Amino acid sequence: MKRIIISVILLFTFCVNAVDKAFFEQVIIHNIEQSIINAKQISASIKQGKTKKSQMLFVQLVSNWKKVEATYVLGDLNEDFLDTPRYIDIFHGNNEDIKAQLDLIISANDDLSYALYRHSHKTINALEYLLFTQDLSNTRVRSMALIMAKSIEHYLRNIGSAYQAHRSKFVQDEQFASAILLNALVSSTYALKEWRIGDVAGLSKKYKGHADARRAEYAISQNSVMAILSILQAHKQAIDASSHKDFGDVARKFGATKEINKTIGFLNQAIAQVEKMQEQDLLNAKGKSLYQSTNWLMQSYYLSLMNKLGFVSKVLDADGD
Repeated sequence: MKRIIISVILLFTFCVNAVDKAFFEQVIIHNIEQSIINAKQISASIKQGKTKKSQMLFVQLVSNWKKVEATYVLGDLNEDFLDTPRYIDIFHGNNEDIKAQLDLIISANDDLSYALYRHSHKTINALEYLLFTQDLSNTRVRSMALIMAKSIEHYLRNIGSAYQAHRSKFVQDEQFASAILLNALVSSTYALKEWRIGDVAGLSKKYKGHADARRAEYAISQNSVMAILSILQAHKQAIDASSHKDFGDVARKFGATKEINKTIGFLNQAIAQVEKMQEQDLLNAKGKSLYQSTNWLMQSYYLSLMNKLGFVSKVLDADGD
């Protein structure tokens, strides 16, 4: 597995209100609150055994969670929350065969509080498997799905509470906020390009020439393209929003108009491409074109904006892959 770690250091004074209160409320807080609402709604729907409704609510949860994940800066505000997303989502970070494990738990008679002991057993990935392949009329399956939904809601609430607790640090420390936000966008774009598109299309270094739809993030529920769009929409909120001051406004103020306009152009191009795609398109020419667009987007963030605004970035290949 390839991991990208971006360490961002401010080279010189960057006295700028990178993200104002409106940004924090309308992007950071709004997206996490919507995710919490979705998780709570899924729990209620699961209790009632409503499979179709639960599946529809799952789609909404994925959409809002991907937005939270794409702009996740909480670990930089408090390192105790660095790993919290992994308690919600194990995509590309876990070698377990989660489906086989869940099948065994379903067929066993062990108490579920014991059987579902791993964090991975209670993630959004595990919930996807149950909601889209299993029968909620089965009491054990329904109980498992409810435990998963409640666990997801629990960690989402932890994230929401922590953001509120560290609100002043993010809003008031202008230099720090600028650095960690750009860091999050670069890291998110790398994962989008390499894992969510490249690995599926057979364009990444690891899977060059070997496309496989099963590597898509939400292959079971067929929501991978929707998830990609949600991630790009979160980037749009961060750098090109009309309702609040965003990073694009900051870049222009400090002389990076050409660079941010170019970045927004690549982002808009990628969004337009995804809006015309179906799941199977990740394997064809449309997937290849989207891979190129997101590569340009990442390069624009990483090389153009960081350099122009005075950031130094360091990419470390954590495990040599």
